[in-house]
Amino acid sequence: MRSGQSRPKAGCERKGFIYGQALRAWQAAGVHPETRNDPAWFDAPHLSAMTAILLSALSGLLLSAGFPKPAMFYLAWVSFVPLLYAVGRKTGKQAFALGYICGLLHSVTCLFWIYHAIYHYGGFSTAVSLLVLLLLCCIMAVYPALFALLAQKCESRPLLYVFGLPCAWVALEWARAFAISGFPWANLGYTQTPLNPLIQISDITGVYGLSWLVVFGNTVISGFIRNFYRRSGVAVLSACIVCALLYGFWRCQQIGGLQNRTVALNVGVIQGNIAQNEKWDPAFEAETIDTYGRLSLECVKKEPIPDILVWPESAMPFFYGLDDDLSPRVDSIVRQTGKPLLFGSIGVVPVEGKARLLNRAYLLDKDAALLGAYAKQHLVPFGEYVPWSNILFFVRHIAAGSVDFIPGTHPGPLIFEGPPLGVLICYEVVFPQIARETVRRGAQVLINITNDAWYGDTGGPYQHMEIARWRAIEFRVPLVRAANTGISATFDAAGHECARLALNTRGFLTCSVHPMSYLSFYAKYGDLFAWFCVFATFCAIIFEIVRTRIVRRMSR
Repeated sequence: MRSGQSRPKAGCERKGFIYGQALRAWQAAGVHPETRNDPAWFDAPHLSAMTAILLSALSGLLLSAGFPKPAMFYLAWVSFVPLLYAVGRKTGKQAFALGYICGLLHSVTCLFWIYHAIYHYGGFSTAVSLLVLLLLCCIMAVYPALFALLAQKCESRPLLYVFGLPCAWVALEWARAFAISGFPWANLGYTQTPLNPLIQISDITGVYGLSWLVVFGNTVISGFIRNFYRRSGVAVLSACIVCALLYGFWRCQQIGGLQNRTVALNVGVIQGNIAQNEKWDPAFEAETIDTYGRLSLECVKKEPIPDILVWPESAMPFFYGLDDDLSPRVDSIVRQTGKPLLFGSIGVVPVEGKARLLNRAYLLDKDAALLGAYAKQHLVPFGEYVPWSNILFFVRHIAAGSVDFIPGTHPGPLIFEGPPLGVLICYEVVFPQIARETVRRGAQVLINITNDAWYGDTGGPYQHMEIARWRAIEFRVPLVRAANTGISATFDAAGHECARLALNTRGFLTCSVHPMSYLSFYAKYGDLFAWFCVFATFCAIIFEIVRTRIVRRMSR
């Protein structure tokens, strides 16, 4: 021994030797020293591969059952429990695979309406349509797979398992909303739409707050089964639900009082129910205009007398303002009704010497003078444009009748003699940030015009309508929805349905909505809650990586 160095005590040597031996024994058994007293490691089931696969598939089906149709919202609270049970004592790769099975089955069953649109209106065969659906679902399945992987990694950390996994799920939903073009369609929180008081918290957290709460319910139940955090988990979950409900009841009452102090806007919504295969056929253009004209003239005679009429997306299937034969017929209808009109049509603008298409909404005053126009900002990939067209140039030639639009750049709102109108065209309503921008710019009523004829009588139109309802709650403004074949509806600033037209029916509705200039917390600060979940998940992952490296060094 060198001079100046002290010899370690014999007791320390024995302690290090015993620790090293115990550590090797724990690692040989697949257990880290921090988890030797964790009951989950003794209660975790040894499942056969087939049983684990079936449980994962069950989770996928339960997830889909929470969305319309059939909208069994209560199943969402246990939807992840079979998957979490299945990944017990599995490797990371096995957990990822089980989560992928869950996500794939969930995506295929929940988004089957995409196949309907591709097959019936995309010009593809059954096989190709199913393949396109499957490719999309394969991408969507990655998110539940990552969730299952994180669940497997958290098994030895009960605190992260019960309280951290809900944050991880929100982080994954948030990432899905922006990845590639973004597809925030089947966020888990949307399953709770029937529980109106519970979802009022979304004016603070957005839909992500409800997604967190539902996943938290799943992890608490899973933890209860696995025998950890039974009392504290149930207590915290109960407190969260009670607080959300109390806030919701109070908020509904408060919003009702605020609405009663505003001047009502009477809206007439026309649902033409034009079949998709007739909509763009020039032979039906005159008939389409006549249908909307007749319904509009009937609508303005009903109480409450509308202050404005709303027609759906691309209600007029021609270039309004450029077609000298058909445009005057629309102007004539407006003058006959004596009411301002908001309607969808196709626009054309010159870009670098070329004519480019816009999916537009036009606002005319009662004398048919153009007050303004809004162009759709977030286009549907492969439906309205081809992303990375320089690479995927061949895609445009595969789909029959494909159209290449360019996005609009001005979020609005549109101004007329009434309150400012924030317009969301079709798919845009699923993106809260688009609605938030127009509300922050002064919109006091949101108008969602859409054409859901593509989806037929599937779950698509119902899911789309329920998503739209959330924008009213989040931003505390009424929302008016005009859909070609339905479902047209109006919602107040608390998300209560005021009126509805059933799917695949022709008619109109009139309803009084109350414009709101109040900016909610979510309107002011956006996805602050989601950002917190992303940050918490990132910190937890970094902490676990560092901890694992330290343990490995100590084991050498």
